[in-house]
Amino acid sequence: MGSDLRKSFATYPMVEEAEAMGRVAAVYSQILRSMPFVPSIFKSLAVCPAYLVLAWDQASHGLAEEEITEAAAGLSRAAADLADPPDDGEVREVLGEFVGPLGRMLLLSAGLLHAGQGDLDGAPASPEPPPAGPVEPQRHVASQWEVEAWATYGDIRALLETPMINSIWRVLAQKGLLDRAWSQLRPQVSASRPGADRLQQLALDRARSLPWPVVAGPSAFEAAGIADAVPAVSSILDAYVKTLPRVLALAGSSAPSS
Repeated sequence: MGSDLRKSFATYPMVEEAEAMGRVAAVYSQILRSMPFVPSIFKSLAVCPAYLVLAWDQASHGLAEEEITEAAAGLSRAAADLADPPDDGEVREVLGEFVGPLGRMLLLSAGLLHAGQGDLDGAPASPEPPPAGPVEPQRHVASQWEVEAWATYGDIRALLETPMINSIWRVLAQKGLLDRAWSQLRPQVSASRPGADRLQQLALDRARSLPWPVVAGPSAFEAAGIADAVPAVSSILDAYVKTLPRVLALAGSSAPSS
């Protein structure tokens, strides 16, 4: 694939914190009570605000369950030997801080995908409307438009076969480390793919058996009047379920020693 095609590879829209309004801003304010910035998956799901409310309600209650948080940590641990850690210490430090969050977001994505398909065993739960609050991230993460990194972004999207640029790549670009990081990770993409595929299946299998509150399910879509948005939402979730393990496979070996 030529460089022009890599540069033009489709990207998913995201609603950044500074652009959030209404229900999106209310959800973001809740997310930011427990996270330093809004993860990419929620910025992507924010294109459908009513669904974002359901997704965060299921995710936030799920993360309060010890069994779910331990399962997410298990996904991160399973990625520890799927690639070699970069020699560059600064790059390793950035990658390492994302290993835990990548495991959590992968499991959450898989749980939301199962919920939307009606595949979870739990009883449907009613969402709790998020109260309004300030959208004040502790840390600014550059949007995909803020840093001139299109050649590298395009190469990442092409080789990982993804329409999105996750937060990990945008933080590296913001710090001026993206090209250094990608030069060390790129040669490992092909070799790490089988492990990433196993991670993806592990996440899907594990998520299906966990005690999620089934908030973002078919009955909730009908009640919220967003049943027609289900195909688009499912497409976004499917993309994250495929992309996150590919990124985690590359970053997993950089996890800080416990």
